[in-house]
Amino acid sequence: MDALILELKVNGTPEEAIRQIRNRNYALRFRRKMGEPAKYTGRILAVGISYDRKTKEHSCRAEAL
Repeated sequence: MDALILELKVNGTPEEAIRQIRNRNYALRFRRKMGEPAKYTGRILAVGISYDRKTKEHSCRAEAL
């Protein structure tokens, strides 16, 4: 099973959301600490969602970390 990290950007882009996930190292909570067994060994997906308040449209992008 995949683990998902979701980030929503209002009036932004999905790419900005994924960049934030990477820059703030959100995936670290799924990785092991030194000397501990791995908490999660599956695939971690970053999902960036953007929403435009004027047009009420959304877009999405996902990529494996």
